[in-house]
Amino acid sequence: MKRIANGRRLALALTTILALTGLAATVALAGGSPGGPPDKLVIAYQPGIGYAPLIVIKDQRWIEKRYPGTQIEWKVLASGAAITDGVIKGDIHVGAGGVGPLLVGWARGVDWKYIAPLNEGDLWLMAKDPSIKTIEDLRGKRIAMPSPTSIQAMVLRKMAQVKLGDAKALDRGIISMDHPDAMQALLSGQIDAHLTSPPFQFQEKVRGAHVIARSYTYFGAHSFLGAMVTQKFYDEHTAFSKALYQDVVRAIALIEKNPDRVAKILQADAGGSPTNRQFKQWITNPALKYTTRPRGLVRFAAFMNRIGAISRMPSSWRELVFPPVYPTKGS
Repeated sequence: MKRIANGRRLALALTTILALTGLAATVALAGGSPGGPPDKLVIAYQPGIGYAPLIVIKDQRWIEKRYPGTQIEWKVLASGAAITDGVIKGDIHVGAGGVGPLLVGWARGVDWKYIAPLNEGDLWLMAKDPSIKTIEDLRGKRIAMPSPTSIQAMVLRKMAQVKLGDAKALDRGIISMDHPDAMQALLSGQIDAHLTSPPFQFQEKVRGAHVIARSYTYFGAHSFLGAMVTQKFYDEHTAFSKALYQDVVRAIALIEKNPDRVAKILQADAGGSPTNRQFKQWITNPALKYTTRPRGLVRFAAFMNRIGAISRMPSSWRELVFPPVYPTKGS
């Protein structure tokens, strides 16, 4: 009788262990596992090939396959301000944005960092009017960019400081416009200049605009875009955050090794136009380099701090990124 009782206890214990194991597996798949994503995950970015790593991740459904129980919503928003506001409010969990908004938010106490830098980008200041040839020619002119806190705005202020002796000399001419609208406005003569990004600067050059200045001339090679999450999100969803970083690394490797395939992905994501051949030319242009290494964050912060755009300085570039990024040896 004692052997039977012990056998029943053992069977009951095994059944309980199996049930708990099955429950744990179910929770892990559902996205409710410790460190996994929330039940609903919102990822947002803007139009442009700078976001190609995220577009690849979306197309390949790597997150959905890893967490089939999680509802994933991808948003393409015209405004960087809408993305940063969404991240701050918690409506957007992963938001892609430029170095400017990252530093402005951080300096104002927003507890966010890059979980995955996406690229380095040489941003071009474009004009179509042949009489506008230099920074000096932009006094009193209308200059479009995403916002006065965008990375483009910081680049324009550095150009103004170097060439005009006053970082804010051209501020009154700044017009907040998303890049697609600003490109059309430039080409139709509604604005005088556009401080833009790939692929819009490439398109504008092909259609008759010319380059007045380039950001690399003033800051050296620098990070352009990255995926941001808050410290709270990272702490609660660490395993997911680390996996997202690895997904970005994987997507960048695919861009480098198979640009033809990625170009077709981008063409399909854009609704069939431009052509995949055009996308390939853009993603392999040396003005844009896909990498998770953050570069020039401290240079931007130092300049922004000098002109009063931010009130404090990070102790190092590591203060602006999460631990998965540390091994990249940024700056």
